[in-house]
Amino acid sequence: MAELLLVSRWLSAVPGFLTPRTGPGATIGFVPTASSIYDDRAWVDFDRTTLDEQGWQTVELDIEAMTPADIAQSLNTVEAVFVSGGNVFHLLEVFRRTGFADVLTEHVEAGLPYIGASAGACVIGADIEPLGLLDDPAEARGLVSTTGLGWIDEVIVPHADGIVSGRAIIDELRHRFGERFTLRLLADDQALLVSGSSRYVVPS
Repeated sequence: MAELLLVSRWLSAVPGFLTPRTGPGATIGFVPTASSIYDDRAWVDFDRTTLDEQGWQTVELDIEAMTPADIAQSLNTVEAVFVSGGNVFHLLEVFRRTGFADVLTEHVEAGLPYIGASAGACVIGADIEPLGLLDDPAEARGLVSTTGLGWIDEVIVPHADGIVSGRAIIDELRHRFGERFTLRLLADDQALLVSGSSRYVVPS
């Protein structure tokens, strides 16, 4: 049964989500991959620091440098997974190319709690095509399909209050893709909590 917390930006919902599922001080596999193509990764450092300050033990999983066997083993040694933000097209390409998508899906379906922030939230949805208005698809030239991991049948749209991208971009995204996809717009202070078949928008 999938247990997911999909946040737009802030991580204040993490303790309430994770503590009942793992207990305090759990070990989180921290995946920074979505930002690996950028020189400035300040938001990743912020997320890591926030999780550490909340009392979690973070272990970085650099899936681009790991073998498939290492990836599988790493997920057996953590109590939850956190995937940070960046470019969702690059993230999905790496997930597919390394085999992390399949291994992660198996573990999440078996009950491993998953926390995704921004791109880390978007990648698990039905598709990422609409997010081409927020991220540059050209930064993932090896990506052959925008179909997401499909853990939920919605497209997560983070930063929907327009603080990051501007309100006009969000309005254009809704206009262009609202009839083709089920869009789940999340403001920066919101998260989508998925527990089995239940879904709730919670403050974060």
